Amino acid sequence: MTKTKTTIIDYRKLDLSKLKQELDAAGLKLQDLRNQLAIGKLKSYSQIQALRRSIAQMETVRNEKIMLEAISHGQD
Repeated sequence: MTKTKTTIIDYRKLDLSKLKQELDAAGLKLQDLRNQLAIGKLKSYSQIQALRRSIAQMETVRNEKIMLEAISHGQD
């Protein structure tokens, strides 16, 4: 089984609505991983770290897109 790693470049290709969907899904996955950690079922804490990093990247891209929209609307 091959894992595909999503990079910040991939997140920049998404529009805001798709990015929001990805963020929501990642938030639910993070909650699930934290629950697994609490009950001792999680095998590797690095999954949480990687997911938190991905969420931070998605948030960064989302904020960039929002700021660019605000700037472009201000120039009209």
